[in-house]
Amino acid sequence: MAGRGWAVAFLLLCVAPGSEARPALGYSGAFFAQMDPSALALDLRAQYRQALGSDGTSIGAFAGLTAAPGMLRPSLGLEVQPLAFLSLGVAYAATTHFGILGVRSYSSPLADYGSGVLSSPPDGPSGRHSLVVHQLGGTAVLQGLIGPFAARNVTRAVRFFADLPAGDSVFYDPGLDVAVYKSGWAGQNESDVLYSWRADLAVGLRHTLTLAWYPDSAYPAGGSRDNPNTPISKLGPLVLYRAFQGERGTRGELVLAAQWYLLHRFRTGEAVSGAFPLLAIAFVVSGDLQPP
Repeated sequence: MAGRGWAVAFLLLCVAPGSEARPALGYSGAFFAQMDPSALALDLRAQYRQALGSDGTSIGAFAGLTAAPGMLRPSLGLEVQPLAFLSLGVAYAATTHFGILGVRSYSSPLADYGSGVLSSPPDGPSGRHSLVVHQLGGTAVLQGLIGPFAARNVTRAVRFFADLPAGDSVFYDPGLDVAVYKSGWAGQNESDVLYSWRADLAVGLRHTLTLAWYPDSAYPAGGSRDNPNTPISKLGPLVLYRAFQGERGTRGELVLAAQWYLLHRFRTGEAVSGAFPLLAIAFVVSGDLQPP
């Protein structure tokens, strides 16, 4: 099942100590695999960045395409970096779910959508269906370097727009691993700390917090209004290894990550043992489309 976990690789590339200043036009491609929950995706991106001064400030735009089994997601975004340690961005994506791996929707946030280490969530009463889900998102990034240490905090907010079958109010979003309201908000915060003692290797720790909000209309009339699904909290180590670096800034990065669930409705004993973490591996190739 496709997820948004492939974004781990891009975040780690940006936070890696000693990374060089990027030229105006660049590209990246990432292949990502994960389990608990399962995910498999290929992400391609072209990015333009214009420096606003010599102090690390810039403005830029990107276009991306993510492909996964049963899913295709084009995206467009803008980013401004008013300070060397702060960047702000907005993005739009239209995710097309199709075939037998279509969207799973449910009548309430209280519905059972628990999945296993490799298995998918159960179907809701309306089954699976092809659907286009529109997303508008905002991102704020704080980052910095102190000697061999790098720290990065990424906060995202996403508004979903999905036309679900009559009677269904929420659907499972595999990127956030949670049921989200069909026209509602979800958010995620990721904090990374990395240590690098050589140019091609860094190790660190990542914490991820996920939230989803549900209005009263998401629940059946007269029923409970509890939110059993969030917060989701997970923590664990990560490793970033630079496999190669060539001409025109081309480089290949291998990313390994494991995160144990501290809070999760299904992954701390109900559907999956809490001893089993999220496991992810990604290989990312990036480079310059013009000389530095």
